[in-house]
Amino acid sequence: MTSGVRERRPRRWRQDPDGRRARVLEAAAQELAARGVRARVADVAVAAGVAEGTVYHLFGSKRALLAAVGERYGRGLARAAFGGLDLQADAPTPEHVASIVRNIFAYVRETPGPLVAFLLSTEPGGAAPGEGSVAQDANRGAMVAAIEAVLLRWSQREGAPPMQPRIAAEIQFGLVESALRDCFLRRGGADLELYVAEVTRSLAAMLGARPLARRATSESVASVASAASASVTPRGSGNE
Repeated sequence: MTSGVRERRPRRWRQDPDGRRARVLEAAAQELAARGVRARVADVAVAAGVAEGTVYHLFGSKRALLAAVGERYGRGLARAAFGGLDLQADAPTPEHVASIVRNIFAYVRETPGPLVAFLLSTEPGGAAPGEGSVAQDANRGAMVAAIEAVLLRWSQREGAPPMQPRIAAEIQFGLVESALRDCFLRRGGADLELYVAEVTRSLAAMLGARPLARRATSESVASVASAASASVTPRGSGNE
């Protein structure tokens, strides 16, 4: 016997567009981490649990999706590099620089190899023309913007040397990016501690970084660089 009242079925849960976008971005990053340049939009859609058309609706094109993945990675890299940085400091110190470089290399070391190759390689094999560069440009743009913000803060301190923060940020990340590419792609993570030390030394010199109590000598910068490299222990190829 029935009561004559129709039972209401639960409404199907519907995601908001922002939720779907985040899922697609996460799926795209995972597919690139697993397949590198062989990742397809169809694979991303399956991994995200959405229709392939939804991916195009959210991002417009595969290139735009790859750019979003690159920007997402760059923002994560920036958070890792600068998240614990004391921006209230009067001036950058070798310790600041060492922490930033150590965090950058550690973050990339923990990134799956195919994704590192896609974001750092100048010519990712098998990628359609422009696919690798659009992701790399977005990654680079996010990091340069973060570096610029830090340099702008430091350039406003009393007695700071004249600086063009945007140009300086481009140059400094160019150095870091080149070192990452050489360390992880050309040398498979070998001599990682040496790369960390040399990048720390170079950036500290470019910034005129000073220890808290005295001007940095080459010996003091070298000791900080050595300590920074010692805290980033190489793990095999660095592309796990």
